[in-house]
Amino acid sequence: MRITARAALLLATGVLFLAGLVLARPQGGDAQVLTIPIRGPVSMLEGRGGNVGVCAGPDGVWIIDTQFADMAPKLQAAVRELSKEPLRFVINTHWHGDHTGGNESFGALAPLVAHARVRGRMAQGRAGQAPAPARALPSVTFEDGLRMYANGEEIEVRHVGPAHTDGDSIVWFHTSNAVHLGDLFFNGRFPFVDLDSGGSVRGLTAAVADLLALLPEDVRIVPGHGPLAGKPELREYHAMLVDCQALVAAAHAQKKDAATMKQEKLLARYARWNWEFIDEGKFIDTLAREAAQR
Repeated sequence: MRITARAALLLATGVLFLAGLVLARPQGGDAQVLTIPIRGPVSMLEGRGGNVGVCAGPDGVWIIDTQFADMAPKLQAAVRELSKEPLRFVINTHWHGDHTGGNESFGALAPLVAHARVRGRMAQGRAGQAPAPARALPSVTFEDGLRMYANGEEIEVRHVGPAHTDGDSIVWFHTSNAVHLGDLFFNGRFPFVDLDSGGSVRGLTAAVADLLALLPEDVRIVPGHGPLAGKPELREYHAMLVDCQALVAAAHAQKKDAATMKQEKLLARYARWNWEFIDEGKFIDTLAREAAQR
């Protein structure tokens, strides 16, 4: 059977994604949950997988994302330390398993909320990834966004994209001036942009630019991955995205392929953004693939 170059690239991208999910899982099941207070009723939980946001107070608990399935008991214990009130809602920023893996456990306690495409992609699965169980699927979906009011907060959930995927949302706690950006923001790291889930590096860059114009200067930002941040870190991330795209676009215009770009170390100036899932070579693969689709 003959495999075309494009098919091989798609297959390699899928393998990269699945391998990355494995790499994102710490070994030995010994990951601990660290609670980082932000402002007012809002906190961030670090553990294994994407960062979790929490809004806990007298009206109950709202959480954003659920990490991997085996982290659910530890996350629930950390939430109980913040509030003994019941869980009211769980909001997913997008569909990837390191942000939705605990949905089945948390969904037994409260409704799951997400963009409609999150439910669709979780229900469908993809090559090498089985569809999510019905109990893990969001039961409340939206298209553009929604607002909730609890614990003295105006909680705005806003669809953004296509960016990291085609179903990304941010969760903005207006009163506490804090926002969870999901995987729109990998703080200090190259992003994973899921082109096979409708994502776009151009769309991601545009979304980050819009957020920089929208968010207050002193906002506290929960990234999908990496430490708690503010606008200076988000600006630095945006500048990196803009420059990397320009470098790859110029090389593509000279008919250079991804292998040549990597051999020439095109993104060497950004080596400090490498991490175990996405290094400069893998980011070149994503940028070159998108450049070829224009």
